[in-house]
Amino acid sequence: MTSPPGGPRKPLARVALLSLALALLPSCAAPDSVAKFCSSAVTTLKTGDALFGDMKASCIRDAETFEPFGAFTVSDTTPTACDNIGKQVEGLEAASKVVSSYFTALNDLASFGSSKAGADAKDQAAQASAHAKLSAARQTALESVAGFLVHAAASGYQQKQLADDIVKVHDEVRSVLEGLGEAAGVVYLQQLQDEEQKTASRYKEFVAAAEKQHQETAAVILTLDARWQTDRALFAAKRKAARTYQAALETLAKGNEDLAAHARGLKTNELAGLLSPYAAQLETLVPQVQKAF
Repeated sequence: MTSPPGGPRKPLARVALLSLALALLPSCAAPDSVAKFCSSAVTTLKTGDALFGDMKASCIRDAETFEPFGAFTVSDTTPTACDNIGKQVEGLEAASKVVSSYFTALNDLASFGSSKAGADAKDQAAQASAHAKLSAARQTALESVAGFLVHAAASGYQQKQLADDIVKVHDEVRSVLEGLGEAAGVVYLQQLQDEEQKTASRYKEFVAAAEKQHQETAAVILTLDARWQTDRALFAAKRKAARTYQAALETLAKGNEDLAAHARGLKTNELAGLLSPYAAQLETLVPQVQKAF
């Protein structure tokens, strides 16, 4: 077989490498489906801020259980004991922003061919590494995602690199998402369990104090029980929200993995069918997290 004018044909692998870039060029359904998936991803990650913020708030509430009865403290100072977890929350939020910027950049590159998302990704990754208490492997993964963002923001980034870059960093994206999920589904859940136990003990102390002062114990118990049932429902809602958020991050990771798996052979008309189910599932899960906070 003779070669065409100008030299031999390009290897099929290289042609396949360009397929996702061609599929994602501004045309019709392709950018729309990417935009919807990426928008759902960004919303999902942003939803976690309220959950992570409650990690510090839980610490503060826990500290308040040590205040004497009738103290009626009005100061709004944060206990120094909660400083460390406050820093951890800042680190987790920084890590979340890096991954959020990844999905924003993915949409920008697919739709417009360029992106400036994550210009401060390196600083955010450094903050997360210092305070989020992620494992060393997850810190390395986060730095890789930040590196992609810096590279993508550089002038001269070629859209045809997008398919290859998605494949390169999808494992790192999953790793960071799993780290955020563990913070919500393990660390935060343990905090809530500790807080709930101490809150229950506090109510028991109220009852004991009422009995000691010879108050009408039955009336006190009924009042406290009503408040305790409200608190229990709130703890249950937050636990459900934490598990739902972790599930949403897993859905997000699977969607990104599916995109990476088909990055070198995806056709434009297949893109919507690939990503739409993940976007729809995220749109269902996010409100379930939001209503707890």
